[in-house]
Amino acid sequence: MTAEPRPVFSVRGLILTAAVIAVLTLLVGPYLGEANPYASSFHARIELYREKLDSLNRIRGWRDRIYMRHMANLEIPEYLVSKLRPTDTLLLPPIEYGNQFMATKAFWTDPRIFTWMVGFQPIVAWRDTSRRNSANAYVVLEANTIWITRPGGSTNIDSLLAVYEKLGGGK
Repeated sequence: MTAEPRPVFSVRGLILTAAVIAVLTLLVGPYLGEANPYASSFHARIELYREKLDSLNRIRGWRDRIYMRHMANLEIPEYLVSKLRPTDTLLLPPIEYGNQFMATKAFWTDPRIFTWMVGFQPIVAWRDTSRRNSANAYVVLEANTIWITRPGGSTNIDSLLAVYEKLGGGK
């Protein structure tokens, strides 16, 4: 007698598999409840944006979107320009100086971005060592405070420049 190999998928095997799945579903199913293993990920990522979608869709202008994302980087140049005198040449601090006082990166210290935000103004970049001495207005940052100081004011310019130098390097 030769033994024939049994087929892998027999009718009895399929019925037995369906019965086991049905019994497990009946026994274990009520204890699982509405468990969704992806629920926390969904609420943390997708649901957050879905809830805010209507408010984000109303913001169409590029200036409004820039303001939302880079509020300080937009407001600081506008504030500084509003405080400049006609004879001032503003020395922009190194980015490391601005980063100390901002939650986001201080892009406004880059003269290209500063000019793009507020138009052409008499400014000197910190890295421009050849023109650095021509500046007569300096940015002072403290916690939640910003102002422009000039020679002869209450702020010691040499000490401020030493802080710039230490943070931004002499280059």
